[in-house]
Amino acid sequence: MSIVTYTFYSIVSERSGIRLVDADWNDRCGWIVVQRSRRRLECVVNGTVLYPDVSVRFPIIRWVDSERFLLADARSQGKRDNVFLLDLHGRIRHSFCGGDGIEDIAVGKEGIWIGYFDEGVFGKGISTEGLVLFRLDGSPAFNYHSHLTDRPMIVDCYAMCKGKSSTLWLFPYDDFSLIQVDPCKKTVQRYKTPEQLRGSTALCVRGNYAYFGHSYHAKEEVYSWDIRSGKLEKIGRIYGAVRGLGPKETNHFLSVEDNAARVHMILNPDEYGQSL
Repeated sequence: MSIVTYTFYSIVSERSGIRLVDADWNDRCGWIVVQRSRRRLECVVNGTVLYPDVSVRFPIIRWVDSERFLLADARSQGKRDNVFLLDLHGRIRHSFCGGDGIEDIAVGKEGIWIGYFDEGVFGKGISTEGLVLFRLDGSPAFNYHSHLTDRPMIVDCYAMCKGKSSTLWLFPYDDFSLIQVDPCKKTVQRYKTPEQLRGSTALCVRGNYAYFGHSYHAKEEVYSWDIRSGKLEKIGRIYGAVRGLGPKETNHFLSVEDNAARVHMILNPDEYGQSL
C-alpha cells in the first residue's frame, strides 16, 4: 500500500497574514476552504472568494450539495445559531443551533452528522448526546446516547467518517472501539481495535479496511487495519490536521497544514473485495 497526495489549495506568499483554518473536498462539487484575513473570514469556493455575513470564531466548513455549503462555529453559547447553510454566493439560506463543543461534521443524504468533544458532552443541551444526526432544517433525527441502549459512551468524538448509505463510522474516547452507527435501525456494530490505534483523530473506512491516522503512538503515521483478519500495517505519513472522507470519494483523507490543503488517496488493490 502507498499514499498519493494532491495539493488542491495553497495560500500565495504575497498574501501574508492569511491563515487557513479548514477545508473540504468533494469529487462532484470541487473544493472549498475557510481562512482568516486580518480578522475577516473568507470562504473560497473553487477559486471564488466569498465573505459571508456570519459571526464564526472557530470555523468548520463542509459541502452540503452542489448548490450549498455549511459553515459552523465549533463553540456556541446558549441557543445561539452556530450552523449556517449558505449558497454559492455566500448568502445564508438557513441556520440552526448545532450545540457547543463541535469536534467534527460529516454530511450525507440523510442529513448533517455532528460529533462533540468533552466540553460539549459534559455541558448542556444537544451536545450531551455525543453524536447527533440533524436534518437539513436543523431538527434532530437521531441522538446517539438517547436512541442507543447498548453502546459505548462518547466522552469525546475523536474521529468519524461517513459510511455506506445512511451509516456513520465512529472512533470515540475513551473506549476506542471502531463503531458503525445505523440511525435508521438504531443499532451499532462494534469492533475491538489494536492498541496502536488508540487516540487516532483521523478515520476512513472502505470495504473491509479501516484507515487510521494521528494516534497516541504515532502522530503523523497512517495505519491500515483489515477489520476481518485483524492485520495492521503502517502505510505512510500525513501531516497537519487530518480527517477521513466518505466512501463516495476517490480520496481517503483530507489535510490542512500551514498554508495548504491536500487530499490523499490510498492505493490498496484489495480494498474493493467483499465488504462488510
